[in-house]
Amino acid sequence: MILDNIQDGYYEVDLDGNYTFFNEGLLRITGYSREEMLGMNNRRIVDELNNRKVFKAFNQVFLTGVPAHAFDWECIRKDGSRRFVEVSVTLKRDVKGRPTGFMGIARDITERKLAERTLRESEERYRTIIENIQDGYYEVDLDGNYTFFNEGLLRITGYSREEMLGLNNRRIVDEFNNQKVFRVFHQVYLTGVPAHAFDWECIRKDGSRRFVEVSVTLKRDIYGNPAGFMGIARDITERKRYQAELEAKENELKQKNQSLEEANTALNVLMKKMEEHRAACEETLRDNLNKVAMPCLQRAKEKIKDKAAVDHLRLLEESLGSVFAPYPHSLAAEFPRLTSTEIDVANFIVQGKRTKEIADVLNVTPKAIEVHRNNLRRKFGLTNQKTGLRTHLLALR
Repeated sequence: MILDNIQDGYYEVDLDGNYTFFNEGLLRITGYSREEMLGMNNRRIVDELNNRKVFKAFNQVFLTGVPAHAFDWECIRKDGSRRFVEVSVTLKRDVKGRPTGFMGIARDITERKLAERTLRESEERYRTIIENIQDGYYEVDLDGNYTFFNEGLLRITGYSREEMLGLNNRRIVDEFNNQKVFRVFHQVYLTGVPAHAFDWECIRKDGSRRFVEVSVTLKRDIYGNPAGFMGIARDITERKRYQAELEAKENELKQKNQSLEEANTALNVLMKKMEEHRAACEETLRDNLNKVAMPCLQRAKEKIKDKAAVDHLRLLEESLGSVFAPYPHSLAAEFPRLTSTEIDVANFIVQGKRTKEIADVLNVTPKAIEVHRNNLRRKFGLTNQKTGLRTHLLALR
């Protein structure tokens, strides 16, 4: 009753491996009926590889008399499917102590084997991923000793795998960075909350220094107790260098901007003084013109009786009066492409002077004045338009 009610398979075979006794548990494992199983040789339920494995184990027990415990092999069921079994083997003897066969327990461990295989494949897959990433992966115990790492971390630190295993993280940092690292790891230990992207300076095996950006996660054992730390370390030395260069460029640009602003302020002050000086000079010239030149022209007009000469004097008087008028200055500032002669012609046109009058004042031919008028129309964009030149100039005032 005990043998038939246990879940594991119980078996007895003779020295040739023929089944002489077994329980229901063994029938469940193999899939055969009791009639089929009785007298069946164990070679029927294994392939060639497993047959050699089973023979070796049973023969060792036969030669030494020492039981074999928990050796496993693959069993072929009646329907052709396969199950993993974990078997114990004990030598059977008759009343005279002579070997008569074997007996033992067979346990179906297929689910465990599959789980182990899945876990092994998963570990291998993740190990392959970890070994091929460029960043460094690390695991340390609670004292900070490295227990596992990938090639990426070795590239960052410059140590070999043998040197790195068991190395304490205090070996690759100075005192300042050690305090920084301790605070972060201790905070993760106390709170269980991972730390992301905190950076510190690492001392490589050759003494050179690299900046690394590190994440930290608390590792726990199967009971949930803290067992160490793990995380990713990324070399950010080049990024730090670029940032330093960028900050230096920004500071340099800021200083240049400040210098330009100071120069611009000084230039504005200088221009203001120049404008004040120019206005003062114009005022002096205008005062002299009104007090000295204009009275002479007025007396000349009163004494000269020739109408043509009087007209010329009048034009001269008007021209002198327009020397300090604001219009020519504003026109020159707004249209820097205009020549000084074109500005004079434009000023006379605004005053209503005809082409011949302008030519007489400027002592040129009327044809030359027409050329200047055409140039003005072209520069003001009036070519092929009906708008009069004087009307346009007046609109600009």
